Amino acid sequence: MRLGERFLIRRWADGCAVFDQASGNTYSLDVAACAGFDAVRNNESASAAIEGVVRRQWPDKDSQEIAALVRDCLERLDACGLIQA
Repeated sequence: MRLGERFLIRRWADGCAVFDQASGNTYSLDVAACAGFDAVRNNESASAAIEGVVRRQWPDKDSQEIAALVRDCLERLDACGLIQA
């Protein structure tokens, strides 16, 4: 099964739901996680995509807080098997 055929995705304004046809699991992703997942599928940087969303959502966060949020998001996506962090 090719990567593009593996996932069924339903999008909303506040994120997306991803059904993994290989495992049978369904995941609910927030906007940042959805951006990271999309980036990987487009051969782009998940970290950069997630960071962009986090900076827009929380402009008052400092660089360390943003880095921790990005790391957490990447770890969650990796744990689900949606990306390899």
